[in-house]
Amino acid sequence: MKTTLTVAALAAAPLLAQAGTTLYGSIDAGVTRVSNIGGAGVTRTDSGNMQPDRIGVRGAEDLGDGYQAVYQLETGYATDTGAQLNPAKLFNRAAYVGLGSRMGTVTVGRQNNFMFEMVARQSNGVLTGSFYAFHPGNIDDLTNAGAYDNAVKVVSAPMAGLTLGAMLAPGEQPGDSARNRAFSLGASYVAGQFRAAAALSDTRNRSLALGQSAGVRSLLGRALISGPATAPVYAALATDRVRSVGVSASYSAGPALLHALHVGTSITAGLAGTTMKSSELGVNWRTGSFTSLNVGLARTTLEGRCWNQLTVNQVYTLSRRTSVYAQALLQRASGNGAVAAINSLGVASGQRQSAVRLGVHHLF
Repeated sequence: MKTTLTVAALAAAPLLAQAGTTLYGSIDAGVTRVSNIGGAGVTRTDSGNMQPDRIGVRGAEDLGDGYQAVYQLETGYATDTGAQLNPAKLFNRAAYVGLGSRMGTVTVGRQNNFMFEMVARQSNGVLTGSFYAFHPGNIDDLTNAGAYDNAVKVVSAPMAGLTLGAMLAPGEQPGDSARNRAFSLGASYVAGQFRAAAALSDTRNRSLALGQSAGVRSLLGRALISGPATAPVYAALATDRVRSVGVSASYSAGPALLHALHVGTSITAGLAGTTMKSSELGVNWRTGSFTSLNVGLARTTLEGRCWNQLTVNQVYTLSRRTSVYAQALLQRASGNGAVAAINSLGVASGQRQSAVRLGVHHLF
């Protein structure tokens, strides 16, 4: 049945495109060597690194008088295993429908907040082309992991280069309208070769896996890692509120694309609170007609802990849709028991961790 549906969908793609619908996706795979995960090196195949592996359908229908219906369904998957990234959500990356006009759009459904849609576009993770370049713990909503369920989203049409947005996801909890509620605000600006963005995302009652993802043993007086080093037991941090505020910018000058970002994520649990901060600088240098050398530096701090990371990605473009690349990353942690933890690779046993990767990426 699954094979039949897939073949039928692919066969219908040209017809769908004529009807205002586009079938699209991204597939990325490669081999990564990590120096230290739990005290040992490992070689593994990884996917979704240069861009997330995804397949989706999006479209618009002209309703006349400048109005249109818009929609998108998008799911994430893992090329290395073929697995659905989120077994609980078929369309984990996006599922919405709405109306648009010359003034902007209003959409309803599962949608990305403006930290991801606006600020992250100038991040090292996006512009160097490496998911490993996002920050330890991945809690600042710069990736699709921060998408909101049940969201109502309003985005203006660009006005003199300025686009504004607001969204609200009600918690849908009877008797407690604040529980599980989330909202986001954003603004982006484009003028020639200059781009800038600012955004806020605010989520209530979110659980953070900072022990498992960043090696943080305790935070806000709560133990996140217990047990022996050979068999650690992880506990999520239950928060009352997680709020991220970020700004980013980029400027293209000749063969160079310069970019910078800063984000602060405040975490509140009961009467206790703290802030995780990350700053980035990066440059993408066109070294030839088909090659680009992308370099990013990042620094993240949290209660005396510090993670410094260098990301280097050499990209060779084979066509408009296909690229091959070679990456090297080095992270050094310091202070307050911090250990190295390059995003999504796993926690090191010490303060240094490095990785090298060879990969191929294709858009369709």
